[in-house]
Order: sequence, then structure tokens, then C-alpha cells
Amino acid sequence: MSEQPESDQTATDVPGEEKASKAFSAVSLEDEDVEGGHGENGGHDTGIAGVVLENTEIQEVPTQPVTAALLRLKLATESRYRCTKQSLSERFGKGTRTIDSQLDERITTLRDTQKKYVDILLVVRKLSMQLKAAMETQQCLGDMFAEYAVHTPEFVEVLTRNSDIQRQVSRNGELLLAIMMTFERNLETVSRKAIEDTLVKVKEYESSRLEYDSFRTNLEQLQANKVQNPGSPADAAKAAAKLQKAEADFEVQRARYDKMRNELSIKLGLLDENKTKVMKTQLVLFHNACCAYYTADVKALSECMQKFHIKPLPTERQGSVVKESAKFDFMAVTEGTSTSPSESTAKSPLY
Repeated sequence: MSEQPESDQTATDVPGEEKASKAFSAVSLEDEDVEGGHGENGGHDTGIAGVVLENTEIQEVPTQPVTAALLRLKLATESRYRCTKQSLSERFGKGTRTIDSQLDERITTLRDTQKKYVDILLVVRKLSMQLKAAMETQQCLGDMFAEYAVHTPEFVEVLTRNSDIQRQVSRNGELLLAIMMTFERNLETVSRKAIEDTLVKVKEYESSRLEYDSFRTNLEQLQANKVQNPGSPADAAKAAAKLQKAEADFEVQRARYDKMRNELSIKLGLLDENKTKVMKTQLVLFHNACCAYYTADVKALSECMQKFHIKPLPTERQGSVVKESAKFDFMAVTEGTSTSPSESTAKSPLY
């Protein structure tokens, strides 16, 4: 009679142990699937972030952003590999490339044009800096003539005329400098922005062409292997499937290459049209301004600025480095000695 309660107690404890064992197994399976990725799939990624066992039902949480990012990375890596392989093959003479002679000639001409425009831009910028320095020096010289005329009555008339002409030349230089800076800005826009933007499209076209040639080369190799090595029926079936996939990929890439080539051709046409229009206008402006400046035609200079809506530059006559460095001691020059600008100002009787 004393053993009966123990057997009853044992019988009643078994279901509880089974429940605990099942719960522990469920938790273990959940932890293993979430952390280690082990389970029925043998540790392979199935696109499931976590597996929750509840009432023998599996709830799957898809990882679409992660999968999409990995897919993009895979496609980009494959594309880079194909382009690099095709480029090296062409460089070492083992591969052929698709040639569009007309488009390639336009691209070469565009690159040469950009180089010439950049060279002109650098020379014009240097000329502008020299003109600005000469303009400031002339303004300084005119001020010195005017100040000297006050202290020397016997030279008042001739010094005043020299002062006026130097100041007038300096003012004309300010107008020419404003026109040259406008020409410089427009030339920089054409060479460093418009042409550079088109060259970015050229790089995209060249990458597309490399990838297209890689698909074409792969397709040609598969077609040659099919003819030379037919193999067994099983191998022939696999080769046919691979060839069919290669043909489909080639058609997709050819459509992409044709689209990129047409877009580049249109962009080159628009660039040529805009470039010709802008450069013709700016060259006419530069020519008229230079002719008016060197013939002292102030009216023509003003008409150029009004016609092309150019604003004059703000004058900064005080605190100029060129003006300070242009001051010298007439007595020191006469005696054959040199002094600093501050010493010449203190010693010279003209100041």
C-alpha cells in the first residue's frame, strides 16, 4: 500500500518532464536557427532571419533589404570582373572589341577640344592677372603725378595731363578686365563642366561596351565549343542550356549597349551645338573688347559691356599691394641707392 502513491506520483510526473523536454528542444532549435543558421537546411542561407517554433508552426521573417543588397553587390562584382577581363584581353591582343569609328572619332575630338580650351583658359587667366597688376600700377602712377603737380607749379600742366591719361587707361583696363573675367568664367563652364559632364557619360558608354564585348566573347566561345565538342547527350543538353542562357544575356546587354550609344550620340550633338554657340559669342566679345581697349575707344568698351550685360568690377584703390610697392624715393634713384617704400615716403620731398 505504501508503494502505490510513489507509482502514482511517478506516473503523474512523466507528462511534465515530456513537456519540459519539448519546450527545451524548441528553444534550442530556435537559438540554433537564429544564431548559427543550423537546422534542416544544413547551415545554408535561405533568406530567413529567424525561425520560431510555436505549436509546430514555422514563422518566417524575410530579409529582403539584406538579400537585395547582396544581390546588387554580386552583380556589380561580376560586371567589374567581366569588364576587367575584357580590357586585359584587348590590351594583350587576345580579344576583339566593338568599334564605332564615327562615335570614337567624336569622343577623341571632344577630348582634344577640352585640352585646348583648358590651355586657353590658363593663358587668359594669366593675362587677366597681368592686366590687373598693370591697371593698379597705372592708377598708382596717375595719383603720384597728380600729387607731384601740387608741389611743382612749373610742371603742373604736363603732370596733370600725364595723371589724367594714366587714370583713364586704368579705368579702361577695369572695363577690359571685367570683360576678360566674363570670358574666363564662360570658358571654364564649357571646358570644366559641360564637357566634363559629357566625358562622364563617355566613361559609362565605354564600360557598357566592355561588358557587351565580354558577353559577345563568351557567346562565341560557347558556340565554338558546341560545334567542336558535341560530347554525350547529357553534356549536349547542359551545353545547350548554357548556350541559351548566354544568348539571352547577350541580347539584354546588346540592348543596353545600343541605348547607351544612342544617348551618348544625342548628348554629343547637344554639346556641340551649345559649345559652338557659346564660344562664338564669347570670342566676338573678347575681340571687340581688346580692339576697343588698345585703340582707346571708351565708347566701344561701354557698348560691349551693355550688349553682354557685364557689370563693372568694384574698384579697390586703397590698400593695394601694387600701389604700395610702386612708391619709391626719387632722390634714392638719382643717387643710385634703393630704399624701402616706407623709407622713401619719409625722405622724399614730394610726399
